[in-house]
Amino acid sequence: MKVRFHLTNVIGAGASQLLLSLLPAFERNLNLVVEKIYLPSSGALTTYKYLNSSSVAEVYNRYLPNSISRFLECTFLARKFNGSSPLVVFGDIPLRCSCPQIVFIQNAHLLKSRKSQIGFERLRYWVLRSIFKSNLKYVSAFIVQTELMRLEIINAYPDIVGRVYVLSQPVPEWLISSGVKRVGRFLASNDSLSLIYPAAYYPHKNHQLLSKIASNSNWPIEKLLLTLEDRFNPVPNLPWVFCCGFLPSEKIVNFYSSVDALLYLSKEESYGFPLVEAMHVGLPIICPDLPYAHFLCGDNAIYFDPDSSDSLRSAVELLLQRFDSGWWPNWDEQLKVIPNDWDFVAKEIINIIVGCSKRSD
Repeated sequence: MKVRFHLTNVIGAGASQLLLSLLPAFERNLNLVVEKIYLPSSGALTTYKYLNSSSVAEVYNRYLPNSISRFLECTFLARKFNGSSPLVVFGDIPLRCSCPQIVFIQNAHLLKSRKSQIGFERLRYWVLRSIFKSNLKYVSAFIVQTELMRLEIINAYPDIVGRVYVLSQPVPEWLISSGVKRVGRFLASNDSLSLIYPAAYYPHKNHQLLSKIASNSNWPIEKLLLTLEDRFNPVPNLPWVFCCGFLPSEKIVNFYSSVDALLYLSKEESYGFPLVEAMHVGLPIICPDLPYAHFLCGDNAIYFDPDSSDSLRSAVELLLQRFDSGWWPNWDEQLKVIPNDWDFVAKEIINIIVGCSKRSD
């Protein structure tokens, strides 16, 4: 089976980490020959080298502002990606090209306009949804990460019913190989918490909820680590909030080995990789009372209203109370539906590619 991979819009840290785990799994599968990989011009994947000597890697250079370049790439210039071999698009938006096309969807913003979107962001996602809708007919299959996302994307775009496949992803390879498994607190005698929120600075990640916390309030938190640059600190006057910038995988492992819990604030997710990472490691989770979080975490997480700092404080205090009673979460039930390794994910994607190729013949 010959295939091409389209990665030109995969520049974010989370999506890049996914591909850095998945691409080697494709390499290990002897039933697949990767003809060509279209790489982004920036980000962690721009220098990716496929080990198969017959594969051709091509960087897709952008000479216009990204939004204009993406519009042209997905519409008038998409014929560049015509071909007889299937094209797997990791970048949410279908391309207007002629070939069996499989699109991997990770962006919840494609569903509908959100109240949190304003100004240019609102316009940008309106354009993306318009392109998505107009290019649906060029796609043989869509892959999403949860059943909830499948139902929501079909509700938003009824024409794709019957073409949407659900395939969850495990944690990144670097976390699997670390062997970190938590069964209790690092410092059990503490009466305050050490938390981490690994997320980039996007509006839907909801860092601004922290700005509602009064600087003189006495929360039972010793340290909250945000993976933001200092200039994005939403509460510079809170002494227990620390911005550490983007963290390499080894430092994330170190923090997962010592913090008391994962704090997750995001209002919108198609999946929520940090939640899966925390469950894999065995960490407690404090997260928003929203469908995506309930779908992944079930009854084991501690939930709060994502618009209320008072609700967040109650959740933090509840976690301390549970610690005092000797509680620690068991995520075995939630992890049953998540693959154990990336070889399985690669095999399932290949099966979808094969099915789409047969239908196109």
